[in-house]
Amino acid sequence: MRIRIAQFAIQRDLAYNLRHILAVLGAAQPGEMVVFAEGALSGYAPKDPAYTDRLDAAAIEDAIGTIKTRVQAAGCRCLLGSATRDAHHWRNTVLMFDDDKDPARYFKTELSGLDRRHFDPGPSAGGVLPAGEATIGIVACRELLFPAVWTQMKNRGAEVVCHLNNAIEPHDALWTHLLIARAIEQSVFVCSVNNAAAPQALPSMLIAPSGHVILQTEVQTDQTLAAEIDPADAIADLATRTDY
Repeated sequence: MRIRIAQFAIQRDLAYNLRHILAVLGAAQPGEMVVFAEGALSGYAPKDPAYTDRLDAAAIEDAIGTIKTRVQAAGCRCLLGSATRDAHHWRNTVLMFDDDKDPARYFKTELSGLDRRHFDPGPSAGGVLPAGEATIGIVACRELLFPAVWTQMKNRGAEVVCHLNNAIEPHDALWTHLLIARAIEQSVFVCSVNNAAAPQALPSMLIAPSGHVILQTEVQTDQTLAAEIDPADAIADLATRTDY
C-alpha cells in the first residue's frame, strides 16, 4: 500500500485550496492513498465567530464533486477534511474518496470549545473503513488525545489510522510524542497530516507500528511525501506481540 502525505498551507479561499488539492491528485499514482489535513478544502478558522457564516455549503459540495472526478481519473484514493453542511448542521468532516462511489463521510465527534461554536458533533468518535488491502481508521485533530477512541478503532480492525490535523500553535509540537505513542500502543501505522500555515511547529508524519518515523515533512512548507507500507505489519492481536 502506498500512502502520500499532502501537506500545504490551507487558506480561507475555497478556490485556492481546491486548485492545490487537484494538482496533488493529478500527480497521484493509481492505487495510492493521498491524505490531506483537517479543513483542507473549506479552510479552517474556528477562532473567527463568523467562520461558518462565511462558508458557501453549495460551493463546497460542488468542489467535492470535482475532487471525486479527479480521484476517479487518477485511480487513487483520497482522504481530506472540510466543513460540510448536513441538513441544518455544519459538521467538521473527513471525506474518503474511493473508486466511483460518493465519498464516505466521518463527522468529528470530540469537538474543542472553538469547534463547538460552529459544528455539531458526529454520532461516535473514530471511523473505520475498508480501503483496498487495508482497513483504515479515521480521526480528526484533538481526537488524538482519547486513547479509548484508538482502542475502539483497533478492535474494529484498523491497521492504518489517518489523523487529519489542523494544529498549528507552537505548543502543538508536543503531539509528536503522542502520535508515536499511539502507533506503538495500538500496533498500527499512523498517518498524521497537518496544516502547513504559520506558525506550524508540528510536522506531518507517517509512523510504523514500531514507532519508527517513516516520513516527516518540514514545517510551514508545502510538501508531499510518499512511501510504501505493508498493512500486515500491524499486529492484529496485541496479546501476541513480542516487541515490548
